[in-house]
Amino acid sequence: MRKKAGLTQRQLADKLDRERSFIARLELGERRLDMVEFFWICKACGVNPEIFARQLIRKLQKIQSDGKM
Repeated sequence: MRKKAGLTQRQLADKLDRERSFIARLELGERRLDMVEFFWICKACGVNPEIFARQLIRKLQKIQSDGKM
């Protein structure tokens, strides 16, 4: 999402008033998002959080139904 928005980790971190390492840890899978953080990251990237969440849920349901989870 960040890359599609054309943002560097530092630019996204600045928009969120967070450290760049926060974004790096998220992208490396070392940290998970809560719903509030998800909302603000979507907004900072110019993405509708509701639509993105629906798409994500569909992908996760497909993974589950394929027996990969």
